[in-house]
Amino acid sequence: MKLIGNGKQSPPHGIRHMELVCLEFDIVGNCALRRLTRAELLREARSSIREDFNKLKLIYSELSLEKNSNRFPLNSLNEKDKRGLLQFFRSSLQSRDIRQVDPAFSAKPALWVRHNAILVSLEQIRAVILFNKLFLFDPDNPKVQRAVKLISERLENSPERDIEMTGIPYEFRALEGILVNVCMSLEKDFSSLEPTILENLDDLPTRLTSRQLEELRSFKQRLSQFSARSQDVQRVLQEVLEEDENMISMYLTEKNTQPKHIRTPVEHDEVEILSESYLQIVDHLTNRAELLDNAIDDTEDLVTIRLDTIRNRILFVELTINIIALAFGAGSLVVGMFGMNMGIPIFKEENSSGSYFLFCSILIVSSVISLYWWLFKWCREKGLYST
Repeated sequence: MKLIGNGKQSPPHGIRHMELVCLEFDIVGNCALRRLTRAELLREARSSIREDFNKLKLIYSELSLEKNSNRFPLNSLNEKDKRGLLQFFRSSLQSRDIRQVDPAFSAKPALWVRHNAILVSLEQIRAVILFNKLFLFDPDNPKVQRAVKLISERLENSPERDIEMTGIPYEFRALEGILVNVCMSLEKDFSSLEPTILENLDDLPTRLTSRQLEELRSFKQRLSQFSARSQDVQRVLQEVLEEDENMISMYLTEKNTQPKHIRTPVEHDEVEILSESYLQIVDHLTNRAELLDNAIDDTEDLVTIRLDTIRNRILFVELTINIIALAFGAGSLVVGMFGMNMGIPIFKEENSSGSYFLFCSILIVSSVISLYWWLFKWCREKGLYST
């Protein structure tokens, strides 16, 4: 540790990340910048279910008096109470859960439901939703800044608000604001990506250049990244819909205002409708991305076929040149034999050299043409030469 100006020792490097910077939204959608530690965040979350914690304290006091012990007398509970107590603590917001929304840590996409809070980590939007507050972390992130206005509009209770929004609990309106922002972000990215890819796919079969092939590779990489993002959001929403207990636990306002009311495992219509509506949007985007990826694969197959055709044409020309060279090489052999420095009887006869020369020339040319034609026919029979 180092000394700071007042002579005190500065805290270790890791302690600087103990304080989290966030935007706090109140019950009517007003937001303010706030700094709070993990302990303060846990205290805020636990205050929303203070009655439940008071019950636990009462049980603790009674059992402590019976056992005359200062420690929590867990061994004095029956198995059913133990399981219920442990389940309560597991489903409450814990300090380790804060890592999911802490910008200092890399977190996977998730939507965790706790007894007193909802943790959201989707598309760089990290938030903790309580029954009367929303903490939105990493306010310097451009995606978070774009989401602030949209979330505020969903949270505010003005007379101009849609009548369908009236009566919806605060936590559902906050969650819907985040999901709307996530879906809009995915739609915007896909809308900017799809037209350019389709234009490139239309031009590629007619103009096959290395530049367009490089653009296609870059587009496919960006599309793969988008598919991974949309599939993560799709997976998170599907996991929420598959867990009835989690959907029931998302009614935070009801837990605070009507703590004695217990919902059945099928009483979660509002959460189910909310999750399904945005899951349909994400499913649609994911399916369109898959179709576009299949179109790119089909275009790559077409490009491969065209490149194979061009290569075959080059081999066709090369084989033709080799056959011609071989035929003329055979003729050159005959010419070379007649051009040797040797005495040939036919050239010693008078007035006959011209006739013999003409005869030999015709014979050589005919032999070259016959040899070329025979080699051409043989290559076609063997499948080495085609048009």
